[in-house]
Amino acid sequence: MSDMSRHDSTPPLSWRRPSLSSVSQGEVLIVDDKPENLALLSSVLSAEGYEVRAAITGAMALTAAAASPPDIILLDVNMPEMDGYEVCRRLKADRRTADVPVIFISVLAELDDKVAAFDAGAVDYVTKPFHVQEVLARVGTQLLLHRQRRELSRQRQELSQRYLEIQQLHAALREYLSDRAWESIAASASPDAPPAPTREVLTILISDVAGFVRISEQMDPAPLLADLSLYLATLTQAIHRRGGQVDKYLGDGVLSFFKDAHAAVLAAHDIQREVEAFNARMRASGRPSFPTRLGIATGPVVLASLGSRGRREFTLIGDRVNVASRLQAEAAPGGILMDARTFVAAGRPESAEPMTVLLKGKQDAEAAYAIPPELAVTPPSR
Repeated sequence: MSDMSRHDSTPPLSWRRPSLSSVSQGEVLIVDDKPENLALLSSVLSAEGYEVRAAITGAMALTAAAASPPDIILLDVNMPEMDGYEVCRRLKADRRTADVPVIFISVLAELDDKVAAFDAGAVDYVTKPFHVQEVLARVGTQLLLHRQRRELSRQRQELSQRYLEIQQLHAALREYLSDRAWESIAASASPDAPPAPTREVLTILISDVAGFVRISEQMDPAPLLADLSLYLATLTQAIHRRGGQVDKYLGDGVLSFFKDAHAAVLAAHDIQREVEAFNARMRASGRPSFPTRLGIATGPVVLASLGSRGRREFTLIGDRVNVASRLQAEAAPGGILMDARTFVAAGRPESAEPMTVLLKGKQDAEAAYAIPPELAVTPPSR
């Protein structure tokens, strides 16, 4: 190409020319076995603000690119020892340089030559003799696309990380909420339009530790809370195993609910049996035991999301929730006390003894059925 012969200075085999602008437009690696071609391209690109590096052989280009990947590579096809196609294939096979865009600049103008270049991994192809403005436009376009791809990749990685963090937060929050509470949150896309309350017939199971206030007054808070966490985990596992859901923890107590009364009674027996074993281990290690009272009541309750924009809470409302709480207060430590509807729905367990209780807040006595501590630790008979 005649205009290339006007450059008298011959660069060394590998060199770097700094940008002539105070702000670099990017770093370009030019690979060509003709020093005059290197000189022309480097002069043009440097004048436009690019930092230019050059290599006169394919092997030197691979070494230079791997050591410090450029932003873009201009690559000749016809070179001794290793042609441009092979250089491009090796660049794309190296994870350090795989995403660096490659533009071929060659005298080869046949369709097969261009197809071979794109098959090797090139993003563009310029034929010689070329127009300087065309080279600059193609370099600028491919650099812009390359930067946009890198930015999209960065954003994808950032979104993936944020999604993972959200999933981890989701999993952590799920440990604090019942399934119904989580459904209520999911339905509340707008805090100003919470889901309508629903009315269902459920069996409420409430637990409490007899004499917990006295225990808390005699122990340091830290070890007591550690023991209480293990105790509550024991109850929660028993409730979940029988298909129940924990609505909330009430200090040392648990408010849970079931769709099936028989499952709730089975869970109550599981709780008392496992708490008895838990308390035995506690006493053996010199720790206080947690004698547990259980109250069960069945009937219609309202499931609702209550609160305001700054604070909402899913909760159960209804007479049977209050009755279950009052029944557990009347139950013997280690025992189970249920209302008549639970007794019937659970199949009239033979271990349950009828009794009449006057519950706090009630004017009339209520029929109830008690399972004493010695029978509460065994599966119910029907």
